[in-house]
Amino acid sequence: MKKFLIFGTLVVIALWSTAASAQTPRGLRRVAQHDGFWMSLGAGGGWEDFDVNVGDRGRGGAAYIRLGGTPDPRFLFGGEILVWFSENRFGSEISRTNVMAVAQFYPSGRGGLFLKGGFGFSSYDLSGISLDEGIGTTVGMGIDFRLGRNFYVTPNVDYMVQFFDRDTVGSVLVTLGVTWH
Repeated sequence: MKKFLIFGTLVVIALWSTAASAQTPRGLRRVAQHDGFWMSLGAGGGWEDFDVNVGDRGRGGAAYIRLGGTPDPRFLFGGEILVWFSENRFGSEISRTNVMAVAQFYPSGRGGLFLKGGFGFSSYDLSGISLDEGIGTTVGMGIDFRLGRNFYVTPNVDYMVQFFDRDTVGSVLVTLGVTWH
């Protein structure tokens, strides 16, 4: 897990330094341009509200992949797989996954700040074995910082909620991604 987070951080730093070396002329605005197909990948960390297998506020990694289309520059629609993963005190890997339809709304048509919401299916796995399935939802926000013509670095904060028959679990996820529009 640490190697994955370190690799993701290095990729973002490399992309950021490439963009910094190609400074934009003064007359050009560096605003978000949302048009057509888009895709975003990210990784980071997260905190689970409560799980008896991990203890109070289990900590772990987080990752997402999101892709879709742009019917309007202020609205992006698509699908997302959002995962929180950790290791419990017994050494077993646990993961919580939401597979959802998502919508992103940019309040300013020219800025990169967005609000996000999604709804779909959720699962809870222990060492690759599905323990529970239910309904998943997320709310969040992020901002696209332009790196190049169609590339952005995108920090996100999400609150992922999973509703199961016997349990409701929430997780706070903080990720850093790269986005292509």
